[in-house]
Amino acid sequence: MMNKILVFILLTTFCLPYIVYAVNLDDFNGNTLNKMWTYRDPKGNGKYTIKDGKMTIDLKAGADMYIQGVDGGVCFLMDPPNLDNFSIEMMVNPAVNGTMPPACQPGLLFFNEGKWAYSIWGPYANTDIRLEDCIGGSYRWRADAKVGIDTNQVAIDKDVYLRVTKTGNKLEFFAKGSANDKWLSGGTDEKLGPNYTKGDYKIGICFKSWGGSVNSTFEVDYFDIPELPKAVSPSGKLTTTWSAIKK
Repeated sequence: MMNKILVFILLTTFCLPYIVYAVNLDDFNGNTLNKMWTYRDPKGNGKYTIKDGKMTIDLKAGADMYIQGVDGGVCFLMDPPNLDNFSIEMMVNPAVNGTMPPACQPGLLFFNEGKWAYSIWGPYANTDIRLEDCIGGSYRWRADAKVGIDTNQVAIDKDVYLRVTKTGNKLEFFAKGSANDKWLSGGTDEKLGPNYTKGDYKIGICFKSWGGSVNSTFEVDYFDIPELPKAVSPSGKLTTTWSAIKK
C-alpha cells in the first residue's frame, strides 16, 4: 500500500505538469507571437493579437494571394521539420461574427516563395473547405484540383479543424468539426509536392481575401506538427526538439 502511495506522489509531482501543458506546438498562450514564426505581410493587410489562448487576425478586404505578382496575403511561416513525412494541423474559427465572410480563405499553407508555389487548405468563401494552389502563373481551384469537403460534411460556421499530411510528394487534406470527430479526407494531390523539398519551402498559416471581400476577423486556437517530440517544463513553458525543424 505504501509503495502505491509513493508512486502516486511521484507521478503527481513530476508528471502532472507535463500532462496538463504538453499539447500543441503553439497554443497561442501569452500575448506575443512565438519566436518559431516569421510574420509575412508585404502590404500591411493584417493585424494580429494573441490573448486568452487564441490568435485573432483582422484582415483587410482585397488581401489577395493569387498568381505570381499578386502578393497581399498574410502568412505565419516556419521551417518544416526535418522529417520525410509529417502533418500540420490547426483549429480556426472562420465565422467569428456568426457567418464566414465572403471571398476569403484562412488555412494551412505549404509555400515555396521562390517558385511562387503554394498549397492553401481551408474554409473558402463561405462555400466549402478546399485546396487552392498555384505555381507561378498557374492557379488551380477546386474544379481543377478536385480536393474539397462540403459543408454538409464539415460545417464552417464554427470552429474547423484542419490537417495536411505530407508523405513524400503526396499531400492529403483533412478536416473535422470537433476534436472528437474522425478526420475526413478531402482528397490527395501530388502535383505541387516536388516544389516542397528540403531547404526551399515553408509551412504555416495563411489568410487571404479577394474581390467582393469585406474586412474580416478570424481566430486560431492552435497549430501543431504532431510528429515532433515535445516536452514541457514544470512551469508550463512548452519546449520542443528544435533540431527537428532547424536541421
